[in-house]
Amino acid sequence: MTTVDEGSLDLQEGGMGAIGKHWGVLLFLGITSLVVGIIALVWPGATIVVIAILVAAWLIVSGIFQIIRGFSHGITGGMRALLFISGALSLILGIIAINGIFQAVEILAILIGIAFLFRGFGLLFMAAEDGNGRGWNIFGGIVMLIGGLVVLTWPGISLVTLAWVTGIWLIVGGIFEIVGAFKLRSLAKAA
Repeated sequence: MTTVDEGSLDLQEGGMGAIGKHWGVLLFLGITSLVVGIIALVWPGATIVVIAILVAAWLIVSGIFQIIRGFSHGITGGMRALLFISGALSLILGIIAINGIFQAVEILAILIGIAFLFRGFGLLFMAAEDGNGRGWNIFGGIVMLIGGLVVLTWPGISLVTLAWVTGIWLIVGGIFEIVGAFKLRSLAKAA
């Protein structure tokens, strides 16, 4: 019994020592999150534009890959058609968005609003099918549906608010990562 305890102790110390050697990675992530969060709070408009351009680039790349995947073997005709249609739509939206900042921001708002609506309907359907957490799923579904409608109705204000919320979230997360990095370093030194 003693050898098992000693072996698990060695494993824990070895594991903590291995993780502790890389505390700088967590510190770097924390500082990066903190800086990006501050940038999102100070310049929400610029943050939205950068995110919109990244989404436009993602739409183009994912559209190309979906079209290429549509030519692959072993998929049904319906799936092939779906891949071609969704790939073409992604490609077209990405090209439209990349050609103008305003279009990119509009497309970002539309995608976020639609994603909220889909998530809201998904939670409501989950509540209808599963009794576990039904109340929370209904509440979450209604909140997501309202959020989707708000984003689609007032995209400018909604995106600025999302940039601020994201900025605050990144700052708080960055602070926790920085504190965690130093705690990890001190635990690794003690091990």
